[in-house]
Amino acid sequence: MWMWMILGLTLVALPPFLYFVARRSEEDTLRDWELVLTHKGHEHLEAVRSYTKTELALLDWTYERAREAEHLGRSQEALRLLDTGCRLIEAYCPGWTRSLAAMSVLSRMVSAMAIVRPLTPKAFSLRELAQLARLNQFVHQFLLTTSERFRLKLYILARAFGTLLRVVVRSTAHLKARAAEPNWETVESARRDVHTLSDESIETFRLLLTSFEAERQASRSL
Repeated sequence: MWMWMILGLTLVALPPFLYFVARRSEEDTLRDWELVLTHKGHEHLEAVRSYTKTELALLDWTYERAREAEHLGRSQEALRLLDTGCRLIEAYCPGWTRSLAAMSVLSRMVSAMAIVRPLTPKAFSLRELAQLARLNQFVHQFLLTTSERFRLKLYILARAFGTLLRVVVRSTAHLKARAAEPNWETVESARRDVHTLSDESIETFRLLLTSFEAERQASRSL
């Protein structure tokens, strides 16, 4: 009887223990990869971050002015500013979609890819993007290599930018048709999510740079 009790306790305790060990191992591996990125790599990464920050700052400023105009009762001005903000997102998304496609091609030139984490559904405000994040988490578990998981995330991010673009295009069309009052909640959700997608895309770029540098250092040591 004692044997069965001990076996039962072991089966209950084993999954959390294995999860803890796996997470600890993953964290250690991530720290090792962090040390690989060179000064030049950091410069490239900061250049992308700076450009993205500037683009999103303009978007945020436009949206805030639109909300301000709406509160002051200047509806026409608010609509024009909101339309400009939507157009900024429309112009912004395709650039990242192309960059993600290029990263996918480049990742095939790396034999060992750094660990990548899937998107988190709760990080997104738009339902469509949260669903894509859930898909990323689900399929992520069935892929065996970090390279496959990396390219999966790139694919999901590209799909997410495309989905966001369609949401914004519909909002812009409604604004032009004056068919209804602006859906401020949707626009605000899109604004938040474009920030999240940008952060995640920059992180994938960092992982790609790190992986290339790790392979270069490994080839030198041979």
